[in-house]
Amino acid sequence: MSLGVGAVGTVRAQDAAPEDVIVLEDITVKARRKTETLNQSPVAVSVVTDEEIGTGKTDHLLDIAKTAPNVMGSDANGMSFVIRGVGSQSVQGLASEVGVGLFQDEVYMGRPDAAPVFLNDLRQTEIVRGGQSSIYGRNTIGGAVNLVSREPGDVQSAEAELSYGSNGYNRIKAALDMPFSDGRWRTRTVLSRTDRPDGITNLATGEDDLSLKALSGRFTLMGDLTDRTQLKFTLDAETVEDGGRGGWAPLRQALRHESDLDHPAHRDDERGGVMLRLDHDFDAFSFTSITALRALSQDMLLDGDFASGSSPVFGTTPLQQGRVVDQHQLTQEFRISSYAQGDLARGELSWSTGLFFMDETYDGISFYEMAGVPSDQTSRNTLKADTRSYSVFGNVSYGLTDALTLHAGGRYTYEKKSGDVAITSPSGTFFYGMPMSGRADMSFSNFSPEVGFDYDLSDSSMVYGRISTGFKAGGVAQFFDASGNVNVYEPETTLTFEAGIKSRLFDDRMGLELTAFHTKWDDMHANVYISDFQRVTANASTAVSQGVEMSLEAALSPDLNLRATYGYLDAKFDDFRYSFYSAGSGTTQTVDYSGNPIPLAPRHSASLSLLYERQLANGLTFDASGTYSYRDQYTFDPVAGYYQPATHLLDATIGISGDDWRVSLWARNLLDEEYLSNYFLFSGYEYGIAAPGRTVGFTVSKVW
Repeated sequence: MSLGVGAVGTVRAQDAAPEDVIVLEDITVKARRKTETLNQSPVAVSVVTDEEIGTGKTDHLLDIAKTAPNVMGSDANGMSFVIRGVGSQSVQGLASEVGVGLFQDEVYMGRPDAAPVFLNDLRQTEIVRGGQSSIYGRNTIGGAVNLVSREPGDVQSAEAELSYGSNGYNRIKAALDMPFSDGRWRTRTVLSRTDRPDGITNLATGEDDLSLKALSGRFTLMGDLTDRTQLKFTLDAETVEDGGRGGWAPLRQALRHESDLDHPAHRDDERGGVMLRLDHDFDAFSFTSITALRALSQDMLLDGDFASGSSPVFGTTPLQQGRVVDQHQLTQEFRISSYAQGDLARGELSWSTGLFFMDETYDGISFYEMAGVPSDQTSRNTLKADTRSYSVFGNVSYGLTDALTLHAGGRYTYEKKSGDVAITSPSGTFFYGMPMSGRADMSFSNFSPEVGFDYDLSDSSMVYGRISTGFKAGGVAQFFDASGNVNVYEPETTLTFEAGIKSRLFDDRMGLELTAFHTKWDDMHANVYISDFQRVTANASTAVSQGVEMSLEAALSPDLNLRATYGYLDAKFDDFRYSFYSAGSGTTQTVDYSGNPIPLAPRHSASLSLLYERQLANGLTFDASGTYSYRDQYTFDPVAGYYQPATHLLDATIGISGDDWRVSLWARNLLDEEYLSNYFLFSGYEYGIAAPGRTVGFTVSKVW
């Protein structure tokens, strides 16, 4: 992973002494929706390049968080990210929205599970750390994750890749580039299939509870309509079948990678979409239009009593639980930008502005019932929600001197939301309570400004600072509150102060990035359990996140690179009290989470990577790499009743390649670290799901 200081490998000039010319490669990003090098961009960015994707090092969406400081990936209720403690603490059956924007080729993904699980055919990924109100159209109060796909090649070619690993892991990928019309138009087609067991043995069946099968495809057409107009069309789809994160087990059993479940668990996900992008170069500015349709369908069924025999909560009564989701979204973005990019000279102006629109429908059902009851008779809680979001955003940069550039921008957002919530129980078991229904309609508006600067200390060093505000709209949660009213929550807002320095040292052999930040929340969204079957989304009055980040990359020799990252994070609820009426006790109860750490926000995070590459005889190349990733203890919920102990993950790869082929051996979680990917407290009993253990394998790839 490159973290603002360079890319994989080194560059050597041909006519100079080797010891004088070993330098880090530059890498370009579009984190600010303009092309610039990592060292020029006055924001904190972590990048994973195509050399690290799909080679046994990084192939799952959440893998990209391992070596980014103060970043966590979570699959607790959908694939989402938490940056500096800012993320999605209130995901309820996917009905809530994320605080870190997830974009594929600049298309916004409205829900945690809307993005592809596996990193198929990406050129690079970019994690933009810190709120970005003036650049993106929606929900980037914590930052943004950009997935950048590979584009069709100029010559006809085919690629094939085969991976096989322990416990039955296997993956097949094929790609075809087909230019036509004398290269004016180009297509790329990619297909892949993945089988990935997660190594959790169900003692009741002897099978792997979380074995995953995924099939995905992507088609891209792009070309020139005129000398000034380019068009790009993409179609992508992915289906995933697995155990539905169904390996819930008592905590000690979960840490042994075991469960004991007698009810068959499954999850069937279907996701995909189409995108049409048009770029036109006018004399004075460029114009971009991005139109996208995306859809997500999910059907999940789990064991509801977390045991095959007697359960400490439910006794011998076998139960089932599940979720059904259908989500559709239409997004449209128009953007115009000046041509001035990179470092600005005195008096030079760079600007960009845009319009964003999203129309989304969401239909979600959560159910809990005795096993054997037909699906149409189960006790259920439903939410039908509609969202329309409009925003105007923009930014301007002005070169006050040749060294000093000032930045200003902002985003105005207007959102309309409605939600119909209902509890029904045709079976008469009333797991979610007595039948009731309700509706809420609401609208929100906000202007989020941002100002900043960057100053060139030299040709290879820059300092920057900014003050930014962020906004995420309120909404309707899937459950009723304790009084039987529709659970409506207010918007959350952030105010962030950030300063950093980026430097190239020792004649471009070392890159160093340091960042310090302080973020204050008002009305942060968070979950509160008011019963075992009922949780509400509440607004924490205030919360704070502050810390520092360091990223370093050094070319130790022509063949060896070192990378290191470190993050310190102090993220906690300053004031979070919630009162509700408890029908069980007949009294009003108050929970107080003030002073508790924000979930998924470890105080310390660090990584260390060594990458070795050497040219051999006969055109062969040998490479080897190892990455160590550390996360300090952290919690999964505002209660902070359980702390995941510190984790130590080690991944390694060794390979050899020729001009058009590569063979590699790899290992993930080489130390076989035991830790949880999710946790919850149910009626005083602790349950968890184990993260994947050690996997070793090999990958063979060929290009024709």
